[in-house]
Amino acid sequence: MMILPSRELMPIVRAALERGQRVRMTVTGGSMFPYQRDGDVVEIEPALTLRLGDMVLVQTDSSDVIERYVLHRIVRWVDGAAFLIRGDAQLHCEGPFTPDAVLGRVTTAWRNGRPRNLNHGLWWVAGLIWARTNPLGLSLLQLTLPSWQLGRRTQRWLQQFWKQA
Repeated sequence: MMILPSRELMPIVRAALERGQRVRMTVTGGSMFPYQRDGDVVEIEPALTLRLGDMVLVQTDSSDVIERYVLHRIVRWVDGAAFLIRGDAQLHCEGPFTPDAVLGRVTTAWRNGRPRNLNHGLWWVAGLIWARTNPLGLSLLQLTLPSWQLGRRTQRWLQQFWKQA
C-alpha cells in the first residue's frame, strides 16, 4: 500500500472526479464514527447534487501553506446556497461552504469487504437521522458503546469457544 500526502493525492483525486470518474479512498481518523471507521474504504463520485445527510469530501482550507480536506456529513443548509458540515462523532459544525468546495460525494462504503450503499436506502436514511439528532445521537452512542464493545468481545469469545469444541 502506498500512502501519499494530501498535497500530492488530492490534485489526482480532484482531476479524476472532474473527469466524471469515481475514486476509492481509505478513511483515516475517527471523526465519522460510527458510520465510517479508520480503515473503511469509501467510493466517491462527482457531486452533481447535494442533499442534507450526504457525506462529502470538502476542501476546508486553501492557502499556500496548508490544504485541508475532510470527509464529513452535510447537516444544515444556510440560505439555500451554502451548507454546514460535521463529523458524525463531533459536536461542532464547520462552514459555511459553497458547493464549489466539494470534491465529491460518498456513494458506497466498505467495511470488512461488505458494501453499504450510502446514496439511498437504509444507510442514507440512518445518516440523515444521525445528522438531525446530534448531539442526542452522540450522547446515546457514548452511553451504548461500552455495552456494544462488551457484546462484541463476548461474541468473539463464544466463536473461539465453539471452534475449539
